[in-house]
Parts: sequence; structure tokens; C-alpha cells
Amino acid sequence: MGDCQFPGHIVDSRFYGRGYCTDEARRIFCDRYRYQRWLDVESALALSQAELGIIPAPAAEAITARARLDALDLEAIERGLRTTSHSLMPLLDAWRAVCDPAAGQFIHFGATTQDIQDTAQSLEIRDVLDIVQRDLAAIIRQVMALAGKYRDTVTIGRTHTQHALPMTLGLKMAVWLDELWRNQQRFLAMRDRVLVSQLFGGVGTMDAFGDKGFELLALFSRRLGLQPAHTAWHAARDRIAEFLSTMAMIGGALARIADEIRCLARNEIGEMEEPFQMGKIGSSTMPHKRNPEMCEQVVVLSRLINANAGLGLEGLVSEHERDYRSVRMEWVTVADTSLFISGQLAMMKEILANLIVHEDAIRRNVDRAAIMICTEALMFFLGQKIGKNTAHRIIYETSMHAVESERPLIDLLMEQPEIRQNFRRSELETRISPENHVGKSAELTRQTIERVNRGLSQLSLPPDRERGCPLAGDRVTCRIAGS
Repeated sequence: MGDCQFPGHIVDSRFYGRGYCTDEARRIFCDRYRYQRWLDVESALALSQAELGIIPAPAAEAITARARLDALDLEAIERGLRTTSHSLMPLLDAWRAVCDPAAGQFIHFGATTQDIQDTAQSLEIRDVLDIVQRDLAAIIRQVMALAGKYRDTVTIGRTHTQHALPMTLGLKMAVWLDELWRNQQRFLAMRDRVLVSQLFGGVGTMDAFGDKGFELLALFSRRLGLQPAHTAWHAARDRIAEFLSTMAMIGGALARIADEIRCLARNEIGEMEEPFQMGKIGSSTMPHKRNPEMCEQVVVLSRLINANAGLGLEGLVSEHERDYRSVRMEWVTVADTSLFISGQLAMMKEILANLIVHEDAIRRNVDRAAIMICTEALMFFLGQKIGKNTAHRIIYETSMHAVESERPLIDLLMEQPEIRQNFRRSELETRISPENHVGKSAELTRQTIERVNRGLSQLSLPPDRERGCPLAGDRVTCRIAGS
């Protein structure tokens, strides 16, 4: 069959990749963008060192002018990787090969490889977080609008998969909204901690930079738009673990919403449904199927992200001042999690934008379950005369009988002497209207919407910039597989 021309990772599949990620996120982790980003970080270092007089300014200008991946011999770099087993040196050698020899000596001056690669990874993560922040805010707005629309729509509250008590659909969605907003706040706090540079040298002492180390770190970081770390984090990988864990929490919140939609789409419930259009096929053998496959895929992506979060926690254990076991895992987990969360967010936006809510089915289900889901209110009403414990016993016994005999609960209650002697049937009937027992559903929904809306109004979205190389401009072109 010859060499396969198709990529092996599912995210790069021209046929199935869109179910796992977006082109926008994939571009960030393209090999060519990664190498160009490393060159840009090295260039930022050289320019900062020249500004402080650590290296000659002409040398910095010369090597920066040649910091273009399209000017380098990629095949030589690939051969060098096989020969040296070093992830950065072949790139630097190829860069020096196209530079003036005198200027080339100042490439990578005083830094260690992980300084460059960790700083570049922070830039990758920044681009990812810009996407997440933008799309999460959009989803929050979508859920906020849905919660407002269905604020007063009475529905069945369910616990342990069983009918419980009346509530409103708006409150269900307000709970989603509240969780998403907590994740937005968690995300913003994490962002400030995670987006830092690394420039501390071999074991974190900054010795190679002499007495200008702190000044260089500040200038280097400012040039790249990152915060300077306080100490080296070559072996302290908590920032990456926090990034992966936060993405898992965001992904889990999205998955919970998607799974609720999936559950409510069951034929016997039929209250919600993910978007559908003619031509969407649920089964090759059962033409009637309308499967909730988008919702299922949101859950799949959440599980994949969760697995990477676990690997991020494993990466917290590193030896001494440097240990590449964690770093090499991150090259997989950071990229995969970033791709998966971007795909999940995009899919969730599509689901919510065209969510189908079957209000007539909700009403039918509420009417059918009315007396059963109002037993709490009924128990407290009866308990005022016959005692709460007695009322609980009677309603419990008659409810179990009603389920097994399929007789109306109110008929069974009126057969009980304690009930027949103390209450009229009409009194019981007035107590089993679900609309009268949704508690503070509407108020809780309104308060949540107002609070989140205030928070959103104060939230500044990330700049709308090209994702990929932060400094390269048009230096690199990349054809995304499947595009």
C-alpha cells in the first residue's frame, strides 16, 4: 500500500477530526508553529539581552532577522533529532547555519533548553486559554438566556433517576449557569498563575546572566506578554497540573449539561433534544433513530480530558532540579486536552444554540405525575392535623400500593380512615397542583441570572488575535490536515 498519507491521531483525521477539536486549536500545536514559536522565544531572549548589554545589539538583530523557519533546513533538523536525541539543539544548529557565524554564537546565550520550551508552552497555553475564555463566556450567555426563557416552566425534579418534586426548567438551567460561572472564576484565577515565563538556567540559579538576571527575566517576560515566575519551575509542574485539572472541571460541567439533555431525550421522557436536521442518521439498521450523538461526544471528550488531568497530577512528582518525565508527558497532555476542550466547547455552543425543548411533553409528564411529585406538600398539609410522622407513613404505604396496583393515589388516600375522617377530597386535590409547589424556583433563577450578568459585564475578553506563533506574523504557513 506504500506510505500512508493520512495522519494517525484522531484529531488530525480529515474525516473525524471535527468531532474532537477545532482547526483553530489544532493550528496552535502544529509542528511548524511549535518550532517557529521556539525561534520567537529565543529571539525575544536575544533582543532582551542586547537591550541590557549582555550580548551585542548587532548580533541580536542579525539572529532575529534569520529566525524564520522557512529559511531553515527541516530535513537536517530531523536528521539531527535522530542523531542527538536532543529536542532543541538540531533546530539551533540549523538556525546558526543560516546566520553570520559571529552573530550565531549568541543564539541561546545562557538559557537552558527547558527555559525556552516551557516559555513557549506557556504561550501555547495562553492561546488555548483565549479560546476557552471566549467560548465559555459565550456558553454562559446561552445558558443564561435559556434559564430566563424557561424561568417559569414547571417541570419534574428528578433524584436518583426517579420523579422527586416539582421545580422549574429555568432553575435546572440556573444551576448549570451557576456552576459554569464558578468555572469561569476558577479559570481566571488559574490563568494568572499559569501564564508565566521560564528563564533561570540549568538548575534555576540564573548564574549565566550575572547580575542582570532579574532585570533580564522581567524584560524577556514583558516582551512575550507573560508574567515572570518567582523561581524556576523546571521540576515544579503544579501550573500544568492546575491547567489540566481546570480544563477537566470545565469539561465536566459541559458534560453534565450534555448528559442531562441526553437523558431527557429518552423516548419515555421526550422533554429535550439536541439539534436535529433532516439527513442526520441515527442508525444504519433502524431508520427511526434520533440518537443524541453530539451530547454523547461532549461526554466522551470530558472523559479524555479527565484522563489527562490524572497524568498532570502524576507529573507533580519530579526529581531534583530537572526531570523530563513530566515534561514529555505534558507535550501530549497539554496538546490533547487543549484540542479536546476546544472541540467540546464548540460542540456545546452548537447544541445550546439550537436546543430543542418539548414544552408540551414537559406539561404532559408533569400532569401525569402531579400527585406523586406533590407528596411532600401533601404530607405537611396532612401533618398539621394528624402529625407529620403519621402522614408520612400513610402516604408512603399508599404510594407504594398505587405504584404496584396502578390505582390513583388520591383514591387510595381517601380509603384510609385517618384521611377520610379529617379531610375532604377537594382539600387534597387543591394541594396537588405542581405549580403551587415550585418554591423559590423563579426567584433563584432570577438572582442567578442577574449575578452572572453583572459578572459578565465586568469581564474583559481576550484580544482577537491570530492563534499560533505569537511573534512570527506571516513567517509560517501551515496547512491543517482535513481543512
